[in-house]
Amino acid sequence: MRITMMSPFDPRPSELDGAKAHVGGVERALAEIAARLAERKHDVTVVCSTEGAWGDQHEGSLCMRRVRRRMTVLRTPIAHLASHIAPDADVVHVPATYPFTTAPALRRAHRLGVPSVLDFHFEPCPPSRVGRLAAALYRRTGPRSYPLAQAAIVRSRAYAESAPSLQLVPRRRWRIVPNGIDPKQFCAEGPRRGDRSELLFVGRLVPYKGLDILLQAMARIHPRPHLTVVGDGPLRKTLEERAQHLYLDVDFLGRVPDEQLPALYRGAAATVLPSVNRQEAFGIALVESMACGTPVVASDLPGVGDVGRSGGLVAPPGDIDALALQLRRILDPGLRIPRGPELARRTHAAFSWDAVTDRIEAVYNEVAGIPDDGGAFPVADPHGKPVL
Repeated sequence: MRITMMSPFDPRPSELDGAKAHVGGVERALAEIAARLAERKHDVTVVCSTEGAWGDQHEGSLCMRRVRRRMTVLRTPIAHLASHIAPDADVVHVPATYPFTTAPALRRAHRLGVPSVLDFHFEPCPPSRVGRLAAALYRRTGPRSYPLAQAAIVRSRAYAESAPSLQLVPRRRWRIVPNGIDPKQFCAEGPRRGDRSELLFVGRLVPYKGLDILLQAMARIHPRPHLTVVGDGPLRKTLEERAQHLYLDVDFLGRVPDEQLPALYRGAAATVLPSVNRQEAFGIALVESMACGTPVVASDLPGVGDVGRSGGLVAPPGDIDALALQLRRILDPGLRIPRGPELARRTHAAFSWDAVTDRIEAVYNEVAGIPDDGGAFPVADPHGKPVL
């Protein structure tokens, strides 16, 4: 199958990109899926924007086509990516919610008669006033192109149902495909960093992640647990001062290499994701933690709550008392929930990148008219299969 995948930013940036490189969840997921599709002998072209070296780079049946980026506005790249959709492609994979990428790509695919798959990762909820105005404008214009896609990949049914931008796409076209993890990296076996009595937070230190809510909840627990914070961001200094003011035992590690994360997950009693709005659409740190055998506590947001319930406890977003209660429960060694190898096995079966690629491949076959008995099911008709 000839597959064109659109990536707003370069998922494999070179050192020449420097600080201008942006590799977020969308880019990481596309890179993992593209590599596995190429291993399965599909002809895959990833079209992405860059401010580094541009042109084509071939790795077996995978082609990285880097297109010069003019500029970036509100974390949105401006580049002519849609013009690089091959007329003979069997399917085009287009990420949603990028004003200068999504609609042009869907429209060009439609004009060429190439089936397209919309990949809906998140509903835009930027914190700034300008960002919120831009997001509101986008919701009035951008999603008009979404019905051009033959299928829409969503991370969970609950998040899709809560996303205004997705409501123009008929639900019969929704397909549930979660984000994935590498089970060889994130597993229950291996070294531990910690004493199994502490909490762990992994994520960017930005408002929607809700770390301040977690700190306030910890101040209501006695004895107060230790917290390790992995990640950096504009709120780091403020949060460090907040932790000191509340007399909390918190280690802010900043960014750590990916290869060190499994040991941190294994060494914790629980990983906590206290996000406060829909900008958190899935919570890959929750899956990574569960894949290492460590349960989680998560905000009961659409999508995030589904993941949290599959391997731990949930609390209403922003509710400090409810979060404190769930932290007390998760720290109770007598709480009967899956942990260790049992939790890891269940998580690998549902969230390994191979399992995710199986579902992606099934969606491609469906829109391209290729018979397939795969595991991607419509939200409205899950055939009794457990889905997020």
